[in-house]
Amino acid sequence: MSLNKALFAVALGASLMMFNVSVEARNHGGMHDSHSMKQHQMMMGKLGVNDEQRAKIDKLYEQRREAVKSHQEQMQELMQQQRHMMRQDTLDKTKLHSNLRKQADIKAEMMAGKHQHYMEVQKHLNEEQRAKMKELRDEMYEMREEMREEAQERRKDNRG
Repeated sequence: MSLNKALFAVALGASLMMFNVSVEARNHGGMHDSHSMKQHQMMMGKLGVNDEQRAKIDKLYEQRREAVKSHQEQMQELMQQQRHMMRQDTLDKTKLHSNLRKQADIKAEMMAGKHQHYMEVQKHLNEEQRAKMKELRDEMYEMREEMREEAQERRKDNRG
């Protein structure tokens, strides 16, 4: 895969996933928001959306961004509580398990929200644009799988 294609796939993946936030994600002084917005705009350009489509999709994007921000804040609070628990002399397994379940629930809600967002965006695209988005997503998933495999090989080599 060429470097340009790989870079595009990375940018596309981030845009399509609309803030796929890991447990440790942080908003670094607004840089994450700015970067994600650029990716979103790039995707809209690649799909060739018209002004009406862009307005509707931008509204969905903003709604999703706010939902993710809320989930991020909840996750950060839970992670802070977990770190505090882990520094104690004794471990309350019940509290720890409860905290971990809450984190898992939030992550599941975020993943479901991401899928729902994608489905909502699809409703505003024409058939050609949906096909293009599917093609771009497939490329992104393929590239991610290649990156995972390469990372596994590097870890394997480092343990060697």
